[in-house]
Amino acid sequence: MSDSASIVDGRMTTAGSTFVQDAGKSLALIADGLVVVAGREWRDGAQHDATRIEGHARPDGMSLARIGQPEPAQDLSLTIRSFPGESAPLLRLSLPAGAQGDLDDRLAAELFLPQPLFAGLRQDIAEGRAGSLSFATTTNLWLREGAGDEEPPVFHLAPEADGRPRQAHGRVQSISWRPPEPAADPHYGAAGQPDQEAEEPEDPVAEQLRRINWSLKQVLIILVFLMLIIALK
Repeated sequence: MSDSASIVDGRMTTAGSTFVQDAGKSLALIADGLVVVAGREWRDGAQHDATRIEGHARPDGMSLARIGQPEPAQDLSLTIRSFPGESAPLLRLSLPAGAQGDLDDRLAAELFLPQPLFAGLRQDIAEGRAGSLSFATTTNLWLREGAGDEEPPVFHLAPEADGRPRQAHGRVQSISWRPPEPAADPHYGAAGQPDQEAEEPEDPVAEQLRRINWSLKQVLIILVFLMLIIALK
């Protein structure tokens, strides 16, 4: 933490402003472009599965900021990894290695899922049942004091001694995914109506023949009823 920042009783004062943490406010993120990246790695002389899921995430109805620095891009690179067990998923936010704190620096989000949940998501992506992912997380990010009703909420990463934002961590409260949106039918317009230009012009002769055919059917039906009445007499 920089010399100009201090934390007392859960309140952080820095850059002339005061920030607080609020466990009642969740950071909501939505992710898409999900792809499975298969891989292996070797640790302690043994081979391990290093499969991960990559995509792009963005805050849903809120934004991320860095105290005392320009607001970062709201498009986050997302990497989803698995861990043994069935405890709650975890989130980590950080700047990628080598980032200099410029405006264009993208925050990196890492989502850690328990193995059974990761396996289910991986399978649904492979089978086309997971096009987008939504999750809400309780984090150690900071909110400007007095901005409890600020819309949209702005979550801040606290600075470290060198001015770079420190990592933020969180515990996922809820997570869900849904299939990709169905592709639009090129024969239908935005309002869901058939594309009139794609339809062939109506043939007046064919229309007239259909009307005559319908009239003959009506005449035949009447004749059948008349024959039935005569037969019953």
